Amino acid sequence: MKLQYGIYKQLNNPKEVQTTDNKTVEIHSMNETSYLAKFAGKGQFAVWTSDSKNFKLLIEDGYYNAMKELYGKRANLVWIKFYEKADKIRFGLMYKMVFPLIGVAMLLAVLFSTLKALQPYQTYGLIGILAIVLITNMAQTSIMRKKIEQVRSESIKDIKMIVGENKFKELLENQQKYYDSYFKFEEVKEEATTEEKPSDENK
Repeated sequence: MKLQYGIYKQLNNPKEVQTTDNKTVEIHSMNETSYLAKFAGKGQFAVWTSDSKNFKLLIEDGYYNAMKELYGKRANLVWIKFYEKADKIRFGLMYKMVFPLIGVAMLLAVLFSTLKALQPYQTYGLIGILAIVLITNMAQTSIMRKKIEQVRSESIKDIKMIVGENKFKELLENQQKYYDSYFKFEEVKEEATTEEKPSDENK
């Protein structure tokens, strides 16, 4: 499973390296990359990347300091297993639903275009095939989301067990405080920049 592989290849200066259960996690400072505005600016302070074997966590400095217990060795192993399970769910559904359907759709398309008895109904057949493909794709997406959300909920429960219920609640509070503080600071910076720009009257 390759995860944000383009970013993974660019991260070469880890601040910390964790090794557990034959998995290596490099922790990289988002503040030292060009990805700070792209991710942190949208409220995403932690980004997981992988080359399908090892993992690199790109995380904003202040957020890491505030939420460090959520990214310890044991907790990170839970996150890794979550991404691996989510990947298996995606590919499992692709092989079970999407690929067979594509094969059937192609076969039907050929039959409607080559068999004389079906050729008069070719347009209706193609419309029916497209409708079935669309419905199946929607069903596959819905099933995938539900299964991944279930795995996510199980992973969060595992992390609660690791850090403790009270500590987990405290971390959630810290997370909200950090979000509020970070974006309040961004707003202040924006206002200050706006005030520094000359108005039309002063030009």
